[in-house]
Amino acid sequence: MGEERRLAGAFEKAVGELRLRDVSILVSGSGGLLEGNRVMLRVLNRTAIISVEDWSVVWQDGGEPDPDTKVVILHYLLGSPGKLEHRLISYREIEGGSLYYSVFHQRAIAPLVRMFERDPEALGRAASSLGGIRVQRGDMSFDFMFFPFLLVNISFWKGDEEVPTTGNILFDASAANALRAEDLAHLGGDFVGYLRRGKV
Repeated sequence: MGEERRLAGAFEKAVGELRLRDVSILVSGSGGLLEGNRVMLRVLNRTAIISVEDWSVVWQDGGEPDPDTKVVILHYLLGSPGKLEHRLISYREIEGGSLYYSVFHQRAIAPLVRMFERDPEALGRAASSLGGIRVQRGDMSFDFMFFPFLLVNISFWKGDEEVPTTGNILFDASAANALRAEDLAHLGGDFVGYLRRGKV
């Protein structure tokens, strides 16, 4: 219940802030599309529909995001980075990232390594299902457009008898202005879950 109350409070706070903002600027800065009273926003390989009347969030193809994903979506709209920086940064480089790093590692990086260390090629199959583009980094690395102006990179280094398998999750530098460290910890954990399921 404590987590539910926290997320509900975060959602309502974000809604209050959004009501004070110019919708056209939010849409332009987020890379979304305004259709009537709805914002259409790409989230990996799905499209979220956000009502500008009450800021509710549903998926275009049915259902709705889980509560923490809804909060991240609204916070991204508020952050509205406007463009990619085309420069990768680590989670620790985000303001507050050092403080939240243990949470980020536990929610995102450690599960990523556990999930694919015995079958790294499965990462390629999962990445493909989410629109990942393979890039030259580590033994296996993929870029994903999580939001229109927020790129996420997942990199994997295969281990052997002497060196353990490692992985990392990096972000385009635009993330530093778009989302808070806590949001990115949730995003990272959710993203690993999407890889596990092969869908958002």
